[in-house]
Amino acid sequence: MAREMEKNELNLMLSVVKKYYELGMNQDQIAKEEFISKSSVCRLIKKAVQNGYVQFQIKYPKESVAALEHELYEQFGLDKVFITPSYTEDPDISRRDTCRAVAQDLCKIVSSDDIISVTWGNTMDVLAGVMTHEVDTNKSCSKIVMMNGSMAGDISSTKSSRIVEQFAEFFDAEGFVLPAPLIVDSKETADLIKNDSHIKYVLDYARESQIAVFSIGVVGEQSVLRRRGAYSKREYDIIMENQAVGDIIGHFFNIEGKRVSGRLDESMIGLDLDSLKEKKVRIGIAVGEEKASAIIGALRGGIINRLYTDERAAQKIVKLLKEQGLSKKG
Repeated sequence: MAREMEKNELNLMLSVVKKYYELGMNQDQIAKEEFISKSSVCRLIKKAVQNGYVQFQIKYPKESVAALEHELYEQFGLDKVFITPSYTEDPDISRRDTCRAVAQDLCKIVSSDDIISVTWGNTMDVLAGVMTHEVDTNKSCSKIVMMNGSMAGDISSTKSSRIVEQFAEFFDAEGFVLPAPLIVDSKETADLIKNDSHIKYVLDYARESQIAVFSIGVVGEQSVLRRRGAYSKREYDIIMENQAVGDIIGHFFNIEGKRVSGRLDESMIGLDLDSLKEKKVRIGIAVGEEKASAIIGALRGGIINRLYTDERAAQKIVKLLKEQGLSKKG
């Protein structure tokens, strides 16, 4: 009896939302046709949304950002530029919309024998979540590989394992984390770790990959690397004194795209920027106007060839390029 009542309510719910969303009927009209109250119609519509029977996807018009995309595409010779229109002040919405575009484009370019190398961080965690819950695909690839180490003593906070797991589930692939810290005390220690059999094969997969997906970090107190103690205060001060504007997979660069991490690069566990730049597809994701200088450095250094960002960041990039007389790759 209970199941029959549940089935009847489900059928009524689906009838209500079909009339409301597909046929354009108002709640009063639906109430009269279904012989229920208007408040019941409202309740059923809300319940259908909460239970996932109704889902929404906003289709933003691209006219507002087309000129910006073209300008960056031409100026830096990129393979792809995607700019999310900024219709909201909420950075989380812009980040999610941008990540959705990355996920959809990845589905178009990936093939079954590809290895995709990824990094960790807040943006990458959002991307992995969007892929899992908001994008459908029947595409697959061979392997998902983490291409840099995590925070020593704080591995779980980088969400490395979750990112790899969700990517691997989405693309029906094998997943490989890099079980090592991002940075160690010396080049000698780094060399020993990178040549350890438990680490080397993962790095070899990362080097072999031709598709890399990564976020672009900023320099300053808001930096994830600084907040989580990847570098000592003295080390980070030196990086800032060298006029770093951003980082990718832990390696810092200035607005000209030149590396400024110095000896710290040699103490890192993961791919170096030269290896990254050899990959055919290099997807860089950065949202927020505070990332503009970092994006410029990554573009001028040739680190990325497919840029995914938002309208405010793109506008700030164009403004900085004009103010500082910056242009193509350094």
